Amino acid sequence: MFKGMLNILFPKYCPGCDLALNEPKILLCLNCRNALPLTHYHLHNNQSIVDKFYGILPLDCGTALLHYHKKGLAQKLIHALKYQGRKEIGQWLGHWLGDELRSIDGFGDICAVVPVPMHPAKLRLRGYNQAAIFGKALANAMDIPFLERLMLQTQMRHTQAKQGRWERWSKKNTFTMNPQYFAFIKALALGLQHQESSSKNHRRLKLLLVDDVITTGATIEACGGVLTRELGATLSCASIAIA
Repeated sequence: MFKGMLNILFPKYCPGCDLALNEPKILLCLNCRNALPLTHYHLHNNQSIVDKFYGILPLDCGTALLHYHKKGLAQKLIHALKYQGRKEIGQWLGHWLGDELRSIDGFGDICAVVPVPMHPAKLRLRGYNQAAIFGKALANAMDIPFLERLMLQTQMRHTQAKQGRWERWSKKNTFTMNPQYFAFIKALALGLQHQESSSKNHRRLKLLLVDDVITTGATIEACGGVLTRELGATLSCASIAIA
């Protein structure tokens, strides 16, 4: 009864169309749920994201759950996740994608999930990293470790869509490895490489780098470059949406 009164006094709204939702556990109304612009990249072996980084960053696999369009449903969901405290949206989408990826060739043998880090100043202001919310749920669904603090963002970055290519390139040193975790992960990577060289069972450190939206690709390029260079890891990436 008390929960029912709360729902009447403080109803939850669908982030896609602002329709009041009767059930607190429902995140989207039925119309918006059916209208989600799903990419199905990973279900149909679509290599669009891998091709996007061809010659820039070697990716084993890449996927995004949704297509991102200006003023579209994916943009509304991500806006609610980032700026309205709707963390449950990132959790829901992360579990959804993780459930699908765990049985997909190329994703099923990934060792761990790494989120694109957020600068400490922005993290204090917002209170959470939306890429980490999404990535943790994805990792839980895939039943693999989530390395939230493996990377650090040492310089503030602005919205990439408003930057020229040169300015984005000049910020390529924005990300670095966290020294508290680097030695352990490096030792793990070297151990897997040693097993690979002495066994017919090929095993390497395979990481899944996750972000909320892939736009220009500059963030994935910068973070992924650090992971492949410092750890010699095989890299894949996933995001909530791709523009």
